[in-house]
Amino acid sequence: MTAARAATVARELAELADGSDEAAKRLRRLAAGAYQPYGKGASLKVPEGSLIRAGRAGGLPFDSLTTDLMLGCLPATQVCYGSCFAAKGAFESGYDFGTRVPNVLDEEVLRTDLAAIPATQGYLRNGWNSDASWDWPKAVRLTELIRESGHHTVFITKVFRALPDEVAVRLAELRAELRVSVSAFDSKPQLQMRMTAVEQYRDAGGVAVPTIMTAAFRDKSLVRRQDRIVAYFGRRDFPTGENSLRFVPGSPVLDAIDHRACRPTADTKDLWSGRLYDLRVPTLTCVPPGYEGLQSPYLSRNDSEFLASLWHESVPLHAEVLSAAERPKPRQCGVALDWARTIAPGSTDGDRGIEVSGAAVSAGGAP
Repeated sequence: MTAARAATVARELAELADGSDEAAKRLRRLAAGAYQPYGKGASLKVPEGSLIRAGRAGGLPFDSLTTDLMLGCLPATQVCYGSCFAAKGAFESGYDFGTRVPNVLDEEVLRTDLAAIPATQGYLRNGWNSDASWDWPKAVRLTELIRESGHHTVFITKVFRALPDEVAVRLAELRAELRVSVSAFDSKPQLQMRMTAVEQYRDAGGVAVPTIMTAAFRDKSLVRRQDRIVAYFGRRDFPTGENSLRFVPGSPVLDAIDHRACRPTADTKDLWSGRLYDLRVPTLTCVPPGYEGLQSPYLSRNDSEFLASLWHESVPLHAEVLSAAERPKPRQCGVALDWARTIAPGSTDGDRGIEVSGAAVSAGGAP
């Protein structure tokens, strides 16, 4: 990214976060308490890495999935939004979600899985129980194998580690799509990392889709912070999606949520508000199986009818959520890894996350 573009991001970030940093800090403190019983001193196992598989042939719940590059992601006090189904699944199965263990990329095994995926399945998603940014070079090789098989790669990421320029260029050449999660929970350094990554990736020729993780906040400064995040990506003509966060009953984060603006889901009774912004790009759990990517990295250059056709499964708008007592969550949302089935017995040394000013870094590494 050019120096001029970096300066623009920094200026926009200062305006975006103005007056809301203290409220965002309080919000992150609430989130840090959600998994407190699984923090320091908890008796948790560290797993062995597993083979990276693809689709139902590889034992995964959907043909749209590949195994994550890592097992584990963040320690208990840094679990995203205090409401991460992947962390919950790991902790409740007795595994340490805060120790990252590399999964094994056996190319022949993966090629066999990829060959078994139906021709009607257009895309493969990585990042459903961890984050590809912990190992960008392996993400590139995974994408090469997926592209070789004739499928489209989509990474769901929070860019915990900066996107190297050479990785951005290669992923763009392979037409990989980056769906970057951004929220009012994010600290200023986290927002800067994510805003920079989407700009950098588009500059390299790739499609980056900011996904705003939204909630109906009680604090007006958090509402403004969230509104400004949405407005920023709108001004920059990014194809932007929205994921309405769901909070489990009893979560400390609910202290920050306007309960009058939420309803429980029919199945899990999580509290949520539905889509607050009516953004035009669906999250990946809603697109049709044959999805092969957007037409352009610029929202305005994507045909309106094409975008409308991507809503294979709808997610209700805020007014629709309020109009009904309960609604089910989208079918592919919140599907956690089956740790007992996936993990081989035994343990291995992993990449243990350590806490540094609201971000997670590996021992000896940079965020």
